[in-house]
Amino acid sequence: MISTLSIRNHYTSELTRCINEIVILLPLNKPCKINLNGTTITVTDGIIVNNADLYQMLDVQELLELKIPLPLFIEKDTNISKSYFDFNRIQFVEQFRNLVVESIHQPIQDEFSMNMYISSIIEFLLREARVMLNNIYIPYLNTKHPLVGRITKYIHENICETLNTKHLSQTFYISQSYISILFSSNININFKHYTTSLRIALSLYDLIQDNKSIYEVAIKYRFLNVTTYSKHFKYYIHMPPKKYIFLFKKGHYKSPYKLVSNNVTSKTYLNKIQEPTMHTNNSDYSLNLSKLSFNNCFKPMITLIQLDDIYTLNHFYESHIVGNDATTMFSKINFCVLDTHLKQLNALSAQQIIHTIKQLMLKGHQLTIKITNLSLRQTQKFSVAKLLAELATDSAQITLQFEFSYNAFNELSNFIEKVHLKYPLIKIGTTIDCIIKSKNTLPQMLHHITSIKSDFYYIDLDLNRFYRLMAPKVVKSQKNYNLKQVLLIFISQLGIEHANKLILTHLTHKSLQDYYNTSSQQTHILLTRFLVELNQSICGLGYPYYTDDNDRIMLFNKFHCPMPIVHIYSFLKVFFKQQVALLPSAIICKTNCHYHILLFSNLEKTSCIVKVNHHFIKSFPVFSRLLNKDHGMITNLIPSNIDQKLFDLSCIEQINSANYPLSKLTLHYYKEPLIYKLSQSSIQYIMIAMS
Repeated sequence: MISTLSIRNHYTSELTRCINEIVILLPLNKPCKINLNGTTITVTDGIIVNNADLYQMLDVQELLELKIPLPLFIEKDTNISKSYFDFNRIQFVEQFRNLVVESIHQPIQDEFSMNMYISSIIEFLLREARVMLNNIYIPYLNTKHPLVGRITKYIHENICETLNTKHLSQTFYISQSYISILFSSNININFKHYTTSLRIALSLYDLIQDNKSIYEVAIKYRFLNVTTYSKHFKYYIHMPPKKYIFLFKKGHYKSPYKLVSNNVTSKTYLNKIQEPTMHTNNSDYSLNLSKLSFNNCFKPMITLIQLDDIYTLNHFYESHIVGNDATTMFSKINFCVLDTHLKQLNALSAQQIIHTIKQLMLKGHQLTIKITNLSLRQTQKFSVAKLLAELATDSAQITLQFEFSYNAFNELSNFIEKVHLKYPLIKIGTTIDCIIKSKNTLPQMLHHITSIKSDFYYIDLDLNRFYRLMAPKVVKSQKNYNLKQVLLIFISQLGIEHANKLILTHLTHKSLQDYYNTSSQQTHILLTRFLVELNQSICGLGYPYYTDDNDRIMLFNKFHCPMPIVHIYSFLKVFFKQQVALLPSAIICKTNCHYHILLFSNLEKTSCIVKVNHHFIKSFPVFSRLLNKDHGMITNLIPSNIDQKLFDLSCIEQINSANYPLSKLTLHYYKEPLIYKLSQSSIQYIMIAMS
């Protein structure tokens, strides 16, 4: 079934029962009047019409109407019948309106965009607008006529019993003709249509949510027989119940979703009546701390720190962990040693390396040893075997990352089994670049990846290289997908279980700009968005400790100064393992004593003013940290093309000591909101102590 998007202008509808769909109505320019379940409502921001509701549009102008089939919601949650959606429950109205409206400023033509558009709206409603009930949702009919109110209440409470005008006339001691007059004059709908449409609307849950037979449903709702039920069902649903059940079981209502827009819904028309928010250079964005919903768990992601060799591991330990531990801000650190040759080490040096590794493991860190195809046969004889023997008691914190050619696939599978037999606690990782390169279709690729018994899948390809290889295998139409779409399709098709093993190890400034289709944004803003957006989807990200490739996103520069990524992780650290509220340009969590807020500038706006409203009744301390072009950006303090030999090392040390976000501790007056202006390159962390 297809979702439909329309713009109603100078339009009045008949009073109708909403059946087999959820209807979202958003005024685009001026308030609209909607009759919902007997009450005429002036709608300013929006309203949601639920399955079984009675509604009518009254001379509406510039009203966006989005109809989403009910089965799409049942696919997401099989207990949807005992709930309804209330627009007034939505805390972030503008966020939801933008979700619905902003997407259609750009014509939605390809399957992926349609799927993401509808899926995002459904998930938002389930998360933010849903009201849970103990029983199946039957809307209360508001009426000024007391007798009509009593009759409709009786109908709702006895919807599965015999209901006709004769039965009601005996129950309420009035004539059958008077009942018909009451319904026509007070509700503007005849009695039979009122009861039959309600029964059909409710019966949908029995058919596809509770898996009852057509006969059982017909008997439950007191239809004369299956034929009568099927006749009414086809009248309201436009297909027989048998076909409706068949399509649901066949997966017809699963993603990818489809969307049909009426001709009036054009970009030109929308831009005329409501400007896209991206056209505004400055905008006020308000947060209300007392109305946030913390519905998402922000999981700790693996941080894979790539080191050239075993000696670099020792250097990293001495430079950044002994004395001043620079790794405390990262989550689930895994040191990846690309070259593990120990043959040339003397006994003393070897023991020093082993000591360093054990000290790292005592801190809870992991060790990944990269094994290439060339050393695969030699692994059991030389350095890796010796290293594993020395670290036998810590093998649960070790991962072997295999990088192999596609021709060695069968050999690798056998070797992994042997490793598991000898070291049952060791984790296995596999670089899947060769599969991505060698397979011609996405299903073939996914089959081979998921057939490998690995704890982790690594993609060492640059994202742009990944895109060039994957795009021809993903595209099913003449419409080309961009980098972001291709990566999200790959993650989605990989499935939750296997996608949560995925580690991307080659991020570049250029690929992040291409991912977000922008060249104006500083990469640290893009990286922050990337980390937040993919938090629920993949296992982690990998970065080199240092590299001469200035396009790579690295942890430290050649002067051992932390790059902005280190500060970003220090901002995100407090959110790991917390229930958070995810907003378009913010992430917020609440602990026992503090609110933690991370604001990052919008991709399209040159600046953004954010107002944080609160409920405190006395002044409170606020700790803030600001990362921007003037604070914490070592690339601005020391350009990469400067030769270190031209100045003393002490100068580097002094500059490095200033290479941190700007920190402030202030006492805020409780009667005023917190206001922050973010430039295009700003990330603002705020900690509010609850008073």
